[in-house]
Amino acid sequence: MPIELHPLLGRFVSHMNNHDSAAFTACFADDAIVEDEGQTYHGRAAIEAWISKAFAQAAPILDLKEAHRTATGSLLSGMVSGTFPGSPIMLHYHLAHDDAHISHLRCTV
Repeated sequence: MPIELHPLLGRFVSHMNNHDSAAFTACFADDAIVEDEGQTYHGRAAIEAWISKAFAQAAPILDLKEAHRTATGSLLSGMVSGTFPGSPIMLHYHLAHDDAHISHLRCTV
């Protein structure tokens, strides 16, 4: 059975899996923060540079397994496969968001 997502999160997953860095980045607020693999990225320009590099080097595809609402947004969990060592791996996306934009994303194992 498909997992129903808030439209913003549906776009987040779709743009990730289509490797569309501009559309993916548009899901984020202008002053958003992303934390991934020990690095922190501030603002849309830095986020777009981060995700463009990730798409080019790792070609990640998210197979969403779970989605939960949290006090500040959502937690998405899924198997991520691609051209990186250790693929596939279960990753968790901790997202703070409103109806329009993601303000904070923290990626964890």
